[in-house]
Amino acid sequence: MKKRILIGAFLAITLGFTSVSCSSDDSKESKTVEPGNGNTSVKYQHKVLIEDVTGTWCQWCPRVTYSIEKALEHETLGNKIIPVAIHFGDQMQIPAGGTLDSFFDVQGYPFALISRSEEWRSPQNNNLAQVYNTIQKNGSTVGIKITSELTNTGGSVSASFKFSEGFSDLKYSIYVIENEVVLSSSPQKNSTTYYGGNGNPQAPSSHPEFIHNDVLRAVYGTATGNSLGNATAGQEISKSGQNVSYTLYNKDLSKVEVVVFVTDSTGKVLNVQKAHANETVEYQILN
Repeated sequence: MKKRILIGAFLAITLGFTSVSCSSDDSKESKTVEPGNGNTSVKYQHKVLIEDVTGTWCQWCPRVTYSIEKALEHETLGNKIIPVAIHFGDQMQIPAGGTLDSFFDVQGYPFALISRSEEWRSPQNNNLAQVYNTIQKNGSTVGIKITSELTNTGGSVSASFKFSEGFSDLKYSIYVIENEVVLSSSPQKNSTTYYGGNGNPQAPSSHPEFIHNDVLRAVYGTATGNSLGNATAGQEISKSGQNVSYTLYNKDLSKVEVVVFVTDSTGKVLNVQKAHANETVEYQILN
């Protein structure tokens, strides 16, 4: 399936209905630097980011959704996987969706990217080992802390980063995602019926109650990442008061989460963290 099949018409409709926005207020951005005198031997819990470029027009994309659900069920590794559903060409697309689709140079769907370092090969065939193998069991040298003050329409996110080794040309990204989104109609089936009793997807057909999780609703600043600069071993860098605005389907903050990640000079995700709206997640230091 080529990239632009059926997309043009949906995109035109999408831009007409999308009301989600994000903002970059540098006047509220602060950068607190602790020179390289911190702990340079500490390791932080490493997690992997799965960016799933999808759309309700794509009747085979729920296969990726199912594989993500199965990956999250792993007893010890599931909580180290953070998925984000980037909708493109449907009513759930935000402006950043088109930017990211082009940035990833998506040539066909389904499409999922693991920590921006490798495409998830055949996720529709339940290829979970590829995801699990990217988790660094010995931890990461990048730690992330998240706090937020959010309402049903927007607010601010603060993120801090600690480093136990030096890096150059870093970028950071802040996503706001929403869970349990149900559209009045969708050309996709609910996961409980779509995948069948044997865990394999059935032929696609219409069903109005497909549950969409991890739906991208806002991106802070530049969709492809904001400059974090260089970091030295033992340094902490903080970004506070990063403003975001969005439109939620559920109007329920209990279904909203914040995802923050750091990429290196090659674009690879060094680490990623997630927090519920208005909850603080501290640095997760490995013992």
